[in-house]
Amino acid sequence: MRCDPIELDEEVPLPLVRPPLTMLDEDAIRLALAGGSVVDWNRLSFRTLEDVTQFLRTWGCDIEVHGWARERLRYVYNQAVEYLEEHLGLHFAAEVRRPRDVRDAFLRASMRERFSRHRIQYCAILKLVHVINHLEMQELRNQVAVREQDLLEVANLKVTEAARRMREEGMPVEAFYGNRKTRPSVITKLMAKRASTASTVYDKLRFRVVTAHREDIVPCIAWLFRNLVPFPTVIPGESVNTLLGADELEIDGKDDGERAALGLLEAATEQQRANPDSGGGYRTINFVVGLPVRIFDVPGVPPHEHPAFLGEVVSVLTEFQVVDHHTDLVNESGDSRHEFYKLRQLKKVSERLGRTLAAGRYLDGGRGSG
Repeated sequence: MRCDPIELDEEVPLPLVRPPLTMLDEDAIRLALAGGSVVDWNRLSFRTLEDVTQFLRTWGCDIEVHGWARERLRYVYNQAVEYLEEHLGLHFAAEVRRPRDVRDAFLRASMRERFSRHRIQYCAILKLVHVINHLEMQELRNQVAVREQDLLEVANLKVTEAARRMREEGMPVEAFYGNRKTRPSVITKLMAKRASTASTVYDKLRFRVVTAHREDIVPCIAWLFRNLVPFPTVIPGESVNTLLGADELEIDGKDDGERAALGLLEAATEQQRANPDSGGGYRTINFVVGLPVRIFDVPGVPPHEHPAFLGEVVSVLTEFQVVDHHTDLVNESGDSRHEFYKLRQLKKVSERLGRTLAAGRYLDGGRGSG
């Protein structure tokens, strides 16, 4: 991870700040640690319109700045309602089908009643909103001719700017740095994996956040989801948590559903295993997201004429690793050191190719190629 650094910020931070967690923060953190999907959720935890507005802002849909953003939000919501009515035969009350402000749907999907038919309907619609938005980001990516390398650079600039903001706001971060996988590194990883396709390499762009103390990990992850990464973009099944247990999230005052969610996190954490190429003592929190990046920030790409239809952002797979200072030191010592990780990968590549080369020598009558 420390090779090919993009940026390493070692400036002395401002006095540390640990803002209290909201229920929305806790939901996002559990999603990242357990590697789940928002499509399986039955309730959200938005409390105010400003919560929703900030969430949409992380998606690149700022309704307070861009005139088209509110139109886009309504357009995707209407698509979701149309799908559910035409293909699943659902029927919605007028207030659900066409809310005065689409942001109200997020608040109604967050109602705390044990059973609410409208809450369930709003949740169903917003799940489709998420899926449709994902599809249209892919459609926009296909329509615009842009190199992956250029998108990675824009994504890197976006994350490093967020890193500076974290330090300026006094978040307890000792280091925030990252790198891009080189082409040889991608080849090595593909050869070391069973599934040898480029789509299985999720960490072409990756960042490590090192917090001052273990108790700072959760607030820093919460900051990322509030300010940089929309929590629905977590890639299901790609999280690794070998560092924190469910007991390190506060559960006092939570209802039965929230306690059950923490139980799922605990079960998922027990089942998760670190990368087999890492050392036995390697501990980390690792999650992959589809980071929304404004495609028109790529130099030479002209703005779209109708952003309300496809938006302005596409998804760039980005990996985040979060550890505390003490764990980071342990990870960089002994069997867990990065160079040993690379050697274990290269050994796997050598073994896989060795079987092929051995078979070739056998078919060649043992004469070899020279």
